[in-house]
Amino acid sequence: MRVAIVVAFLALLVAPPLLSSFLLALLTQAVIYAVLAMSLDIILGYTGLASLGHAAYLGLGAYSVGILATRHGASFWVTLVVGILLATAVAALFGLVALRATGVYFLMITLALGMVVWGLAHRWVSLTQGDNGISGVPRPELGLPWSFSKGISFYYLALAAFLLTFVVLRTIVRSPFGQTLVGIRESESRMRTLGYHVWLHKYLGFVIAGGVGGFAGVLWAYYNGFVSPSDLELATSVEILLMVALGGRGTLLGPALGAALIVGLKNLVSVYTHRWLLILGAVYIGTIVYAPEGIVGALRQWTKGERAMGKKAIVSVLLALLLTGVAGSAPAWAQKGPIRIGVITAMTGGAAQIGKDMTNGISMWLDENNQTIAGRKVEVIVEDSQGQPNVALTKLQKLVESDRVHILVGEIFAHIGYAMAPKVEEYRIPMLYPVIAADDLTQRKPAKWIVRTGWASSQPSHPFGEYAAKTLGYKRIAVIGMDYAFGWEVVGGFQKTFEENGGQIIQKLWAPLNTTDFAPYLTQIRRDADAVFALMVSISASRFPKQYQDAGLKAKLPLIGGGTTFDEFVLPSLGDEAIGGISPLIYSAALDTPVNKRFVAEYRKRYGKVPSYFSETSYTSTRWIAEAAKAIGGDVENREKFLEALRKVEMPDAPRGPIKLDAYGNPIQNIYIRKVEKKDGELWNTVIYTYPAVSQFWKYKPEEFLKQPVYDRNYPPCKHC
Repeated sequence: MRVAIVVAFLALLVAPPLLSSFLLALLTQAVIYAVLAMSLDIILGYTGLASLGHAAYLGLGAYSVGILATRHGASFWVTLVVGILLATAVAALFGLVALRATGVYFLMITLALGMVVWGLAHRWVSLTQGDNGISGVPRPELGLPWSFSKGISFYYLALAAFLLTFVVLRTIVRSPFGQTLVGIRESESRMRTLGYHVWLHKYLGFVIAGGVGGFAGVLWAYYNGFVSPSDLELATSVEILLMVALGGRGTLLGPALGAALIVGLKNLVSVYTHRWLLILGAVYIGTIVYAPEGIVGALRQWTKGERAMGKKAIVSVLLALLLTGVAGSAPAWAQKGPIRIGVITAMTGGAAQIGKDMTNGISMWLDENNQTIAGRKVEVIVEDSQGQPNVALTKLQKLVESDRVHILVGEIFAHIGYAMAPKVEEYRIPMLYPVIAADDLTQRKPAKWIVRTGWASSQPSHPFGEYAAKTLGYKRIAVIGMDYAFGWEVVGGFQKTFEENGGQIIQKLWAPLNTTDFAPYLTQIRRDADAVFALMVSISASRFPKQYQDAGLKAKLPLIGGGTTFDEFVLPSLGDEAIGGISPLIYSAALDTPVNKRFVAEYRKRYGKVPSYFSETSYTSTRWIAEAAKAIGGDVENREKFLEALRKVEMPDAPRGPIKLDAYGNPIQNIYIRKVEKKDGELWNTVIYTYPAVSQFWKYKPEEFLKQPVYDRNYPPCKHC
């Protein structure tokens, strides 16, 4: 066993120069997560307390770096000390509350405390930038002859941190204090009878675990260059628990091994199959059935001669490796010199259908054009971001450094867009954003190498605010929206122009993202409004109209909303409750133009559904790439020339209508006011008015518009609420 450990450490030291940049990135992630998993092992493995809030300490350390490094230029040592001390202090405070409970109640309390920290990260926008996160965190400079901006040098910094953590924690668990923790895990009553202060020992272990978790957070922020509330989500805490359980709790090295396996499964296996979660589930089940003490526990049994159990564990691991190997690889053309397009989007999780719509749009255009662009074959490599910034960044690195793509296309979520932008700039590779709508990506924080082919969040809302006041004649509107950056920007744009045209926003209600039960909010809606403006997305959009009608509100207060509230993506899941809903967007499948009719007919023939705007923007983006490549004779290897051509593309006949870019890289395009109607038993967004050639700045001068803050939860202020 000891020989195996020595060999493993030697491999960690000598392997990096031999690895591809993608594998090195995964190894760096694994090393950082190993620090985090070992910190949880102190309370789970040695004390017997399972926590569902451990990601909070990762987030506290990470946000310390994000805020201090980007806003105050703080050094590595300052951020390190602040990150560890902040996480330790919060753990000390949380421990006073959490350790009053045991068992499932301890789980519930730690979950609640973790959500408090997540809520602060999400809501304290002035400090954390909310859902958009903090991007552009620079790699640390320690005054040494080499720079940690390089992958190998930063890996060795992370490895040194891991070894230091291992030595410190190993010393702690082998000390009388650590042995006392084990005794408490086995029998609290016995240790109490022997005269030990059980609560104090558990409390100190809890605080130590939090401080080490903060240390991991500091490393994580410097590695990713980005911090967002997603780092603090429940899914992260569950993932850490699984790392400890998979590797073997109460071993330190076990959680480190579990971290490496899960990072590999998430990022490496998903390269070959979008069904990687099945493989991950098989590994967990195999471990629980054949190695309940984890992989390290099974190996210990093997070395002690308990071969039957050991063989089962080895079989489970080998089966997982076999599944990884035979899962299948992404299709690729064998022709020489194809144009390679890297697509990053969510293919698993709650946004998987959006990712499917995007890839459908790309595939359809390529199929219609014989899989060629500018006379060259095209290879599309789709990578699953899983809706997580760190995974998206890893996949971006793989696509650029390993797959050598010529252009990138993606993503769905704004915070991932913000996370990817600095990396895209660093690689100096063109990337199209067909869906990500965050305003500032083409306003206050424009990126040279990013071209948006979709829309800015507030772009459709500006004309719609004017339309609601002038054409619909509404004077007082109540708002209910999703409580994250996209929702704030859609509502903010509507409020600004609605109030400038004589209207009043008299109420703002914010519901958490993916809310499905709106009863508490519907009872609060003011009945003295003329209408209700709702901004819904994803599953919330499929539930809200029905609940709105059932609450008796539809007959009293007309329902209008942002484009995603009634998009074609959600209409098939709605019934008559959606009829009459009015919303603005850059596209409607009901557009009565020859180009769009052909697009809709072909899309329905291929995929059996009406195209959503996700499909249209991705379809148009693929054509956008083709137009730019054709303009430069297919010389996409010349990135500067390719980027220049991408910015010059004008498309007078896209399915959505004419498009061209403004000076900031955002489309100037039609905005359609749409009304949900039923035709031949289907719901359609009938276009009732068109605002031609709408800029993201509406009728404002860009330089004046950019002086105002980005729309957020409190801007514009609700003066009439």
